[in-house]
Amino acid sequence: MNAVMLVDSGAELSLIPFQTGEELGYALADSESKLVAETIGGQIEYVMRDIKMTINEKQFTAPVAWLQTDTGAAQLLLGREVVFDKFNIEFRQFEEQIIFHAVEAP
Repeated sequence: MNAVMLVDSGAELSLIPFQTGEELGYALADSESKLVAETIGGQIEYVMRDIKMTINEKQFTAPVAWLQTDTGAAQLLLGREVVFDKFNIEFRQFEEQIIFHAVEAP
């Protein structure tokens, strides 16, 4: 699936809405417990999933919070966990660009 994600340097985890998770074939297991987080808009429920991502031809797996609460938003967020360790990210405000420079692990 190709997707546009909002780069959120303030978010520890990436997140996807409930519907996106369903499109990826995710289902909640009977024994799986939902986690709860506090946001500006109140509490949300989520479960964790590992998603294979590709950015600028670099493939990796990152943890993603799959929302179980319908927030009414369809935006996907790209957070810091794993992703920011794989890239030097350059924000070019004037040009309205975000550039991902892949880095090699030490």
